[in-house]
Amino acid sequence: MPILDIQNLKTYFHTRTGTTKAVDDVSFSLEKGEILGIVGESGSGKSVTCYSLLGLLPQPPAKIEGGCVPFDGEDLLHVDPAIQRKIRGKRISMIFQDPMSCLNPYLRILDQVMEPMLAHEPGATKEQARERAIEMLKKVGIADAEERAHSFPHEFSGGMRQRVMIAMALVTHPDILLADEPTTALDVTVQARILRLLKELRTELDVSVIFITHDLGVVAEVADRVVVMYRGKVVEEGTVREIFDTPKHPYVKGLLACRPTFQTTSRMLPTVEDFLEGKTTIEVQEPKPAKDTQEEAPPEPLIEVKNLKVHFTQSKDHQLIKAVDDVSLKIPKGKTLGLVGESGCGKTTTGRAILQLVKATSGQVFYDNHDLCQLHRDQLLPYRKKLQIIFQDPYASLNPRMTIEQALSEPIRFHQICTGRAETRDRVVSLLEEVGLSAEHLRRYPHEFSGGQRQRLCVARALAVEPEFIVCDECVSAMDVSIQAQVLNLLRNLQDSHNLTYLFISHDLSVVKFVSDYVAVMKAGKIVEQNTAEDVYRNPHQDYTKELLAAVPGEG
Repeated sequence: MPILDIQNLKTYFHTRTGTTKAVDDVSFSLEKGEILGIVGESGSGKSVTCYSLLGLLPQPPAKIEGGCVPFDGEDLLHVDPAIQRKIRGKRISMIFQDPMSCLNPYLRILDQVMEPMLAHEPGATKEQARERAIEMLKKVGIADAEERAHSFPHEFSGGMRQRVMIAMALVTHPDILLADEPTTALDVTVQARILRLLKELRTELDVSVIFITHDLGVVAEVADRVVVMYRGKVVEEGTVREIFDTPKHPYVKGLLACRPTFQTTSRMLPTVEDFLEGKTTIEVQEPKPAKDTQEEAPPEPLIEVKNLKVHFTQSKDHQLIKAVDDVSLKIPKGKTLGLVGESGCGKTTTGRAILQLVKATSGQVFYDNHDLCQLHRDQLLPYRKKLQIIFQDPYASLNPRMTIEQALSEPIRFHQICTGRAETRDRVVSLLEEVGLSAEHLRRYPHEFSGGQRQRLCVARALAVEPEFIVCDECVSAMDVSIQAQVLNLLRNLQDSHNLTYLFISHDLSVVKFVSDYVAVMKAGKIVEQNTAEDVYRNPHQDYTKELLAAVPGEG
């Protein structure tokens, strides 16, 4: 008998604009001790399915229209709320996707990890809860767990906060673990550790896992069986080998094809839409043939960083943190430098220091033969429109109170790119069309767009002031592979049409391999290896680089 059997689940959302069938007659089972992967893009219904099981959806607008889910003699869809509260968090636990909003900023990490155990095990003492919380923090890879447990969430990196969320879910030793994109924000080495941990827990604690993800490479590493969802329905189900070797549905074939790998050689990625529309191949834009490489001079760097250092002093104990420690880089005009490394290694701080968004402790950043580090705030203003950034989180980097027209018009007006309201509006419409949107989106607000669309809007905003150099800070890290392929193709097309230069910061080495001409590997504030992308991936010299490459899921 399966430990969980989902039968004909229907969850609809009723709003003023109509009814959305988020989960439409979904059935699948979870065997005891099994890891079941649920794969699909945003809006496919995979997260809503799990939220329905635990009664976590707001009703209204959500309403469970049908189905049953037997678990230990109870139907989870119609169980008494008091019994449901005993099951939720103890017998069935959940790892949520966004650690930024799920951790209480006012409570220390230790208190938050202890809380589920104290709530669900009345006989447990605070000392017992503390010991188990520390044990779980160690299991998920928090270094110096005894000391770091007394920190607040803002003192942890995004990856470390996600590890805390995983520890909170596991501290009650649940029977079933619902993991909603638990490794999306993690770098590859930590991700590999978490995947190994989940497989070990399956044996050690006899826990069954439903693992929700948009990353098929992760599914290949961790799951026994795979359920693929598309627009609220299950379109394919089978073992990992069956799904990867002999996919049947066009959507599944598209998901597999649009994910960049170390073996990808084309300049453009296929998209899921290509397969849904019956296109099995796409026109690939090949690199322009070189004229005479022997006589061609090495490309001049648009950005040159020399001995850059950014040091911070912790207010708590006045400890010196060398976030960026003597970094030197050259980024040729019209090329892409991929900057890779684990969370906390200093990648984002390097990017922001180049743009003078973070003050450098020492060193030089040359753009157009001017050392930006020596310029005052007013002197930097003319350079701002030439140096732009696409932030990691499109949700937080767009003002929720501004329409898209207002958000894109603001930098155009500030830097006086256009004169007059009509010309500015035409420029905004042109930008929207360039990133695959249209004039009908002008009066909408950010919350009315999907995550992928919001990131396209952030790209459009960066382009609004006609920049030469853009820092792409983890700009596709939280996207489904189908949306990621579209944005990567967009960045490639824009680079070719505008001769843009990119610093592409990412922890996803497969994406960096696809998009970059050169790669720099960063560890603990230092560059430990840099070369052409082909050389770094084919013949890495440093053990750290080899470790990063070996940890990429689905590439082994």
